[in-house]
Amino acid sequence: MNSKRCRSGRARRSDTFPDLERRAKGATAHGVTTASVTGLVLKGVKVLQPALSPAAVHLLALLCEHVYGDDRWKRGSLLVKPGNARLAVMLGVTERAVRRLLTLLEDNHWIIRRYNAANRRAHQAGIDLAPVAARLHDLREAVIFAEEELRETRRRAEDLLVEDDGRRTDESPQGDRSFHLESHTGNPKLKASVQGERRDRDLLALMLAASPRLQERLRGEDLDALLCGDPPPRALTQVVRAVSHLAHEIGLPGGIWGEGLARHGLPALAAAVVSFERQGVKRRAGYLRSMLARGNLGETVGHSLRVLVGGGAV
Repeated sequence: MNSKRCRSGRARRSDTFPDLERRAKGATAHGVTTASVTGLVLKGVKVLQPALSPAAVHLLALLCEHVYGDDRWKRGSLLVKPGNARLAVMLGVTERAVRRLLTLLEDNHWIIRRYNAANRRAHQAGIDLAPVAARLHDLREAVIFAEEELRETRRRAEDLLVEDDGRRTDESPQGDRSFHLESHTGNPKLKASVQGERRDRDLLALMLAASPRLQERLRGEDLDALLCGDPPPRALTQVVRAVSHLAHEIGLPGGIWGEGLARHGLPALAAAVVSFERQGVKRRAGYLRSMLARGNLGETVGHSLRVLVGGGAV
């Protein structure tokens, strides 16, 4: 994105800055509080702009919390003046990172950085949250959409539980031999079934070999069936449950985990095992989330498991 100098000071602006100023000019928000706006930001921004980093969303929420007095939203008095040093401490990052995040928020039309002639956010300058007020309707719609999706996900999960309770455990030998992975932990049903091909059996065997904690979560008969290489559907269901519980324990949101299962199937379970067992990972939920976002997960996760089984570093 191209940038140009701001008239006051030396801050650089994106090429869409004039449109940002035009849309935010005179923006107000009636019938809201600082707390309600902050909640909408935390819930709705990632729905509207999934590529925006969680740190940027967190920073935007912190800026909204600096609007002291709910009447300021009604009056459109939305200039806040926290310094970069204060924001850095609150976020646990460097001041340089704060500057990059502020630029990112402005480029995505969430704030306007107001500078004086000395290129400082002081006195009559600061961070203008008028763009947030101008986009509150979009944020509300995004939150409603996300809540409806969550309700639908829970409804499908409940239907799966009922279906599983009524399923006969003595499967016919002539029945479907494919692996139908389902989540029974509040996540949606996997859309794809994993056929009982050798590569999938190998991947499952690698998961068990790489993860002692996964083995501990499985019943003895289920573990024996899995290790024998021809597991019944019930054993596969137990694997999904065990891995899903572990994903929940490291803090991965259920919606993201459900989407990962629906998109990748068995490789998503393998990716979770890698994130649990790999040494030196500080933020395991973020690591797993980045793996689930890959398009070629099935091609790479097998190699990672083999390295773990061999005792090397992934």
